[in-house]
Amino acid sequence: MDRGWISTKSKPNKGRIYKMRIRNLRLALALALIVGVISACSSNNDNGKSSSGGKKTTLTISRWAGPHADDQKELLKQFERETGITVKMDDVDYGQLQQKQMLNMSTKTGEYDLVWAQEIWIPEYIKAGYLHPIDDYVSNDALNPADFDFNDYNPNLINILKNDGKLYGLPTFIQLPIMVYNNDMLAEEGLTAPKTWSETLAVAKHFHDKGTGIALPAKQGQAAVDIFSSLVRSNNGNYFNADGKLDLTNPANVEAAAFWKDLSAESMNGSANWHFDEVNKAVQAGQAPIGFTISGLAGQLEDKANSSVAGKIGYAPIPYGKQAFGTLSVWNWCVTADSKHPEEAYRLAAWLTSKSTEKQMSLKDGQIAARQSLFTDADLVKQFPFFPAVGESLKQADTQPLTADAPKLMEALQTALSAIAVGNAEPKAALEKAQQELASVFK
Repeated sequence: MDRGWISTKSKPNKGRIYKMRIRNLRLALALALIVGVISACSSNNDNGKSSSGGKKTTLTISRWAGPHADDQKELLKQFERETGITVKMDDVDYGQLQQKQMLNMSTKTGEYDLVWAQEIWIPEYIKAGYLHPIDDYVSNDALNPADFDFNDYNPNLINILKNDGKLYGLPTFIQLPIMVYNNDMLAEEGLTAPKTWSETLAVAKHFHDKGTGIALPAKQGQAAVDIFSSLVRSNNGNYFNADGKLDLTNPANVEAAAFWKDLSAESMNGSANWHFDEVNKAVQAGQAPIGFTISGLAGQLEDKANSSVAGKIGYAPIPYGKQAFGTLSVWNWCVTADSKHPEEAYRLAAWLTSKSTEKQMSLKDGQIAARQSLFTDADLVKQFPFFPAVGESLKQADTQPLTADAPKLMEALQTALSAIAVGNAEPKAALEKAQQELASVFK
């Protein structure tokens, strides 16, 4: 008999023994129940554990370094708390980012689980087999946050990430050229915001005659080409014909080049040496009444601490010949083909691009997400009034050509547009020269 239940100095009391046994049995059952509940809670909260019940999952993501990356690191702590998954960020300067990603993925070590890739890199990554298709994950509700809503992504951006019917990423950060104008300066002259080529040229000429003009990123470089591509497409033009052959000298393209020449003649002094940064500074300082900048810099214009025009600027798509058309650049989260945790990596991508997370990022630094609902979000529009103009520009938008030879086309156009802007070449002649130089490349 268990001496822990009765005194050795008295005779056993059967009733007392029975009651003590019942009491201890109840205690044992209660303890078992508590242990079970704790185990269950631990299991439910430990979503970061591997499927085999081993150590927790750690994901490594690759993206470009800078203020946006720093803000994202803070948000990732929230994901780690919610899931138990540890996330390490390898943030790299833009100039080395693609090279490091390709080197990593080509070795198939699985070091990177998720990469932040620009749209112009995607075709090469897919062709090399570096990316994991995510179609099955998108349709798996268990991997997606409650406010995921795949249909909220801009369709144009989703199409960029598809190849042979498969989806290879989720879009997140977008940029595209937009027109900005000083409402007060236009109102003082009795002018309204222009929309078309002719209206824009008239406003630019009005101010040029008074000593300023339009602020253009006319320096030889990609900014001018991005503007020109919007002009071409807004005029129903294209760099290639219906057969896929290079066709820079078609009438719609020549008309766009002629408009670029005319607009450059009415631009502010110095525009021939300006990129988007210089345009932004001229507008921000209250010197430029109107200009073309990039959406990623527009937030600087609303910075009350550093902008003399905060609250005075209007925003619109790039002026059009026949219909507004945007030229966009988009960054995307892509699961690597050699990731050891593809489901968890996708889960992180879905969380990063969910409505709530994207809104948090936008509120922090004005980052423009790929979600259509956020372009009209009241909180964001109040803080960043250029959001609706970006959404309008995206209704009809496309990237620059994504073929392997596209960089050579961009370089030729940069040279041609610079020559046109400074008056050293006629529009048609400049495009003909570019066509001839590219003949051996685009056969």
